[in-house]
Amino acid sequence: MSKRSTNTNQLLSIKECRELLNIQSRDTINEYLKTLDLFGLKHLTWDELRRVLELQIYLGLRHGYNSKDMFRKLSQEKITETFTEYGIDISIKMERIKQKYAKNLIHKYSVQQKGVIVVGLLKKMNC
Repeated sequence: MSKRSTNTNQLLSIKECRELLNIQSRDTINEYLKTLDLFGLKHLTWDELRRVLELQIYLGLRHGYNSKDMFRKLSQEKITETFTEYGIDISIKMERIKQKYAKNLIHKYSVQQKGVIVVGLLKKMNC
């Protein structure tokens, strides 16, 4: 596993990751995290969330054929090539996820602070 950022503004809880990726089951996210050697972490970086997203999409491309073990054996170059073949742009998907996260934060803080304008939420995400 690569060196992780310790900046807490860059970390997402596992629950937030599940919600952002529309993963219903804790078992599913735990299996994904185990596959990526991330199990046991309480928070993920945006790069780690991207890896979970890549795994999730990869498994759905050829449902029943693609496996977590196959994904682990692929180089990042091969993963990118596979997604390109299927017309999938992970960067666009990540931008949508970050926008969803920002929208959720704005809603969360506006509800908590009853009308106070929240400034700098996008800075928190380093968009």
